Amino acid sequence: MGIDNKKVVIGAIASTVVIVLASVVAITLQGSNNNNSTSSDVTLPTSENVSRDHLLQDANKGKRLKIMTTFYPLYEFAKAVVGDRADVDLLIPSGLEPHDWEPSARDLERLKDYQILIYNSAIFEPYIDKVKGLGYDLKMVEAASGMVLDQDPHVWLDPILAKEQVRIIRDAIASMDSDEGNSRYYDENARAYTVRLDELHVKFEEGLRDCGRREFITLHSAYNYLVSRYGLKQITITGIEPEHDIPAGKIREIVDLAKRHGIDVVYAEEGIDDRLVRALAEEINAKVLTLSPIEVLDEEDLEEGKTYIAKMEENLENLRLGLGCR
Repeated sequence: MGIDNKKVVIGAIASTVVIVLASVVAITLQGSNNNNSTSSDVTLPTSENVSRDHLLQDANKGKRLKIMTTFYPLYEFAKAVVGDRADVDLLIPSGLEPHDWEPSARDLERLKDYQILIYNSAIFEPYIDKVKGLGYDLKMVEAASGMVLDQDPHVWLDPILAKEQVRIIRDAIASMDSDEGNSRYYDENARAYTVRLDELHVKFEEGLRDCGRREFITLHSAYNYLVSRYGLKQITITGIEPEHDIPAGKIREIVDLAKRHGIDVVYAEEGIDDRLVRALAEEINAKVLTLSPIEVLDEEDLEEGKTYIAKMEENLENLRLGLGCR
């Protein structure tokens, strides 16, 4: 279904929600999984892939590493590690939603020029199996290895798990660079960036400690790791997947929950039609704020110099407003 057609369907359903809450609501959305501990259960290397990494490292001696990342947070994490000593690019064009994106033949051809491809998980980027089958001399790095629970790929929204992703990225890049000076440089950069992630974690802990409520309503289930880390509860209109049929009675259930918990804010997401969210907000007399899953930064964000950390701080501020934090 094309984007325009989706918006027509969304608009029609949003209008129906306001009139008949108990009716069957079927909506397809364009858009984007709870554990309180950091997992270090990263897949251990085998003798086969260690030997292959040594071959790739030898082949790259004296060369400037070229690193491809699939979507924005991984791009920022990799850039933070390598600084100006390697090239980092973004596979998915700016402004496009990763959940909906599939690589073209030309996109796949581009990967021939890179030594490392960093992706989140096969759940989030199912085309990775296709890339593995191409036979390129490309080190594949799963940045969420050992962290994904219940088919939810959104680990980067927990600052502590984001630190683990930075560590995995640092180790992978260092294993491909034969220059010991570069390896030390990558380690120093990774340490500096993870200090900033520690500071972000403290801001969330302190900022969400004293709040009027712990529940919030959002469009899709992207915040399982974040709510687990900080003791919150998300009430979602759709599931983990961006395109999801809403079962009969789901809107009525959400309205009842909102009234029971005194919820007066509903969270929309960037780049996704928000008419359903606004219709729901109108029904419960709530305002609409943005909660970003940070799956993509649009051109405006990039022009303003926005970063993963800046977007997470915006999320914290909007959560504090919606939860009535002091």
